[in-house]
Amino acid sequence: GLLEAAQTDSTLYMRGYGSAPYIYQARKGDSARFLGAGFLVESEEVLQRVARETGHAIESVDGPGGGKRVRLTDPDGFLVDLVHGREQLPALETRRETLPVNLPHKKDRVNQGQRSPLAASAVERFGHYVLMVSDFDASWKWYRRHLGLLPTDVLCTASGMPALAFNRMDKGNEPADHHTVVLAAGPSAAYMHSAFETLDQDAIGQGQQYLKLKGWKHFWGMGRHILGSQIFDYWLDPHGFEVEHYADGDVFDNSHPTQYHLVDRGGLWAWGADLPPAMKPRATFKDILKVIFSSGDKKKRLLGMKQAMDRAPRPWLK
Repeated sequence: GLLEAAQTDSTLYMRGYGSAPYIYQARKGDSARFLGAGFLVESEEVLQRVARETGHAIESVDGPGGGKRVRLTDPDGFLVDLVHGREQLPALETRRETLPVNLPHKKDRVNQGQRSPLAASAVERFGHYVLMVSDFDASWKWYRRHLGLLPTDVLCTASGMPALAFNRMDKGNEPADHHTVVLAAGPSAAYMHSAFETLDQDAIGQGQQYLKLKGWKHFWGMGRHILGSQIFDYWLDPHGFEVEHYADGDVFDNSHPTQYHLVDRGGLWAWGADLPPAMKPRATFKDILKVIFSSGDKKKRLLGMKQAMDRAPRPWLK
């Protein structure tokens, strides 16, 4: 559901149907890995303040749309670009209204069938990404400081330690997505998935059929998440990384208080197929050693996460 915006010998830029000049950048490299993400700031003054406070230079942004950025690096080495002045483009033509729905006592669709086309899910924009981080406290503090993130929902171990945080942008009175950056405690840093917003359930469903037709590997879905509420469908890209289509997600302004929950795999979805075993983070021998030789709160948090991930998500299902 992305469209080519530009391409050089070493870089590919892809855009969605929204106004951003590109929302995905791929660069040639020796190995397939996630590099980082970019965020728009509201003014050049903000960019200058970040540059002054962090000691990082303001530089030009490569690729379509231009603009200026300050490039930061989080505690695990992932890139975080703060960007201003990027030129926006006219949105591309696609369906932007939900299809009429007939309810038991309200029939809005009369003498008309429901025939959405078999086509790729038209992606509107980049929505969020999920990282496993090697030091949860340090990363959570870093992202809140540099991006001003607000925790929407925080999952805690049985002992009450925060271990996974769904964080949204602070846009004041303007509603923001339930989560834009999700951080999960782990023995080492890892990229988990990226998510792209499309219009509605029909767009996701027909896009699923289209991707199956093209021979891509389906991973999980369709279903509806509990935290964030979005309808989801997960796929694996050519290198095995998870990519999510989603629609109908929650939004909150900055008056909404943080909610705390017990971390549990079963709390990740309200309906749909069970979470695939492959989505459970795989511990390498090195990761196991890190847990064994860690100490204090970090060890308690990691052991609590392991216990939660080992619990059957739907114990009443056979």
